[in-house]
Formats: sequence, C-alpha cells, structure tokens
Amino acid sequence: METRAVIIEQPGKMSLTKIKLPELGPNDVLIKAHQASVCGSERYFYKGINVRPEDEAKAGPGTNLGAGRTDGRPKHAYPMGPLGHEGGGVIEDKGSGVEAYIGGGKVKIGDRVGSLIYPTFSDFWVTDIKHVQPIPDDVPFDVGCLYEPLGCAAWAAIHMGVKIGDTVAVNGVGFAGNIMLQGALKAGASKVIAIDVVNSKLEVAKQLGAHVVINAANDDAVAVVNELTKGEGVDVSVEAVGGTGIGIKQAVAMVRHNGIVALYGDNYAPVDSFCFHRFHEDGLEIRNLNAVHYTTLQSIENMREAYRAVARGVFDLEIIMKNSVRHSLDEIVDVFARECENPDTQSSLKTLIIP
Repeated sequence: METRAVIIEQPGKMSLTKIKLPELGPNDVLIKAHQASVCGSERYFYKGINVRPEDEAKAGPGTNLGAGRTDGRPKHAYPMGPLGHEGGGVIEDKGSGVEAYIGGGKVKIGDRVGSLIYPTFSDFWVTDIKHVQPIPDDVPFDVGCLYEPLGCAAWAAIHMGVKIGDTVAVNGVGFAGNIMLQGALKAGASKVIAIDVVNSKLEVAKQLGAHVVINAANDDAVAVVNELTKGEGVDVSVEAVGGTGIGIKQAVAMVRHNGIVALYGDNYAPVDSFCFHRFHEDGLEIRNLNAVHYTTLQSIENMREAYRAVARGVFDLEIIMKNSVRHSLDEIVDVFARECENPDTQSSLKTLIIP
C-alpha cells in the first residue's frame, strides 16, 4: 500500500512523494489521516535553522517517542522525513498483538486517535500503538487531531507556575502561547502581557483577555514590561518563540528577582551574546515545559492530564480554530514556501493540513 509523504530534502527544498507503507507488525496500527498540522519546528528546519551535531540531545530508547534514524546520521541531518508529528485519524487495521492503549483503554477499529510522532503529513501511516492515544469522546475530531501540540501547550499551561495575583509575560502568542496565556488567566494572574511581532496574533490574545499587548517589531518589549512593572519585572516570563533563542533572551530580561522563566519553545541555533549571570544572581526558577520528553509512559500520562482540562472546556479553542487556516496535502510544498518566506507575517495560529 502506498501513501503520500513529505520530505525536507535540504533547507528551502521540500518534496511531496509517494512511499510504500511497511507491513503491519503485531504491535502496529494502520491509521487513515483526518487532519495534520504544521509545527514551528518544521518551519525552522525548512529555513535551515537547525541543531548542530554536537548539540544533539542524549535521549535514547525509552526516553524518546518514536524510532531514531536508521542511516547512522545525526537526528537533525538532511534529508528529514517523512514529516508531520501533529495530527490524527481513524484506526483502519491493527496488528495481532494490539489490545490496549498505553495508559489504558481497549483499541478498536474505527477509534479516533491523536498521534505523538511522525509521519502525519500523509494519507495513511503505520505506527506502534504506543505512539497514538484515543481522542476523548467529548472533544471534537478536528480539535482532537491537534493532540500533540494542544496536549503539550495545555500541560505547559498547567505547570508554568502562575499563582493568584502574579504578573505574567508571554513571549510569542502563536498557538501554544495563546493556550498558555489562557492558563495564566485561569490561574488568577493579575496582569498578563502578550508579546509578538504579528498583530493578528496579538488581537487574538486581546480577545482571550490579555491586559496588555506589545508588538516587539515596533516597541522594545523589555523596556515596556519593565515600565509596566515599575522596574521589578514579571513574576512569570514565558518563552514560546523557539528557534534562534531570541525568545529566551527576551524572557530572561523581563523576569523579576526569584521569578520563574517558563521555557516552552525548542531553540536550535546557538544563542549569541547570552549571559547566564541573572540565572545565578537573581535565583531564577527555570521550568522546562516539555510534556513528551520523558519515558513513553510518563509522556502519555502528561498528555492525559492535559486532555482532562481540554475535555472539561478550560480553554477557548473556538477562537484558536477560527484563526487557523486549512490547506490540502497537495498544497504543502507551496504552503511551507509562503509561510517561511516572511514568518513575521504568518498570521495563522495553526496551519492545518487535510489529506
């Protein structure tokens, strides 16, 4: 059986090609794709913002979802793919040994599932049952297909450390940032400041309840935050930008003494002119909010914790979906080229890919 798949051949060059699906193993399931979505990491890799071999993570079997490369090359070497680690679909077939999901629940043909790993930019994919989770019955299918990004962002919102009365700055209010912004408000923050370079994303943040919005392309965000907090800095400073480290530098510069720096984005390139003095002298608390970079079981438990909040309607997801654009899988090469040409004008909170 063949399916379409997406490969980043080299920076700036992507291909949509056909590949043969592997035979169904005893622990595998065959999934028909319903919806996938683009992760910011994939945009960075497309642009050539990537991890150096000496900076590759040390995680290995048991602490990393999915399988590693089989060609002996570093994880982030080009070509990359098949791509797409956000998405969901319907179980069409299952191997002889598949009975239950990791974390519990009987597996049935026809189940709606969300994926935790590659390759969801496809028509069908085959994966070990441990890499998918059932979408709760009371979660709409399109929302449930955001299983990995929504679960990660919701878990981060729960664990970012905001207390009643805190001041919070959210650096980067794309999909994840606007979920974490909602978490800060629900936790009782007295002032939530949204920072981005795209006005439409700041407008969503404002609609969700942000007290202040700052366009960092027009204003010095650190100076504005320091002025708003009378030079003290915020209690919790969120980094949800990723990529080049600009969000980390900004988040650290605007947090108070003994404050919390909540790191969500994955930063690939080395950060120039970055000083760690404040980490020590200001006794900063660093929260690394990565729900799925633990053992497989712990990662799944984290996602299930997050989805309890999602299923109970804690987050306004209607506005998120309303501000997310949809494209067919046939368009994906052009979509990446357009969105990566000028990311400062990329207004979609989530770019959804439909087979």
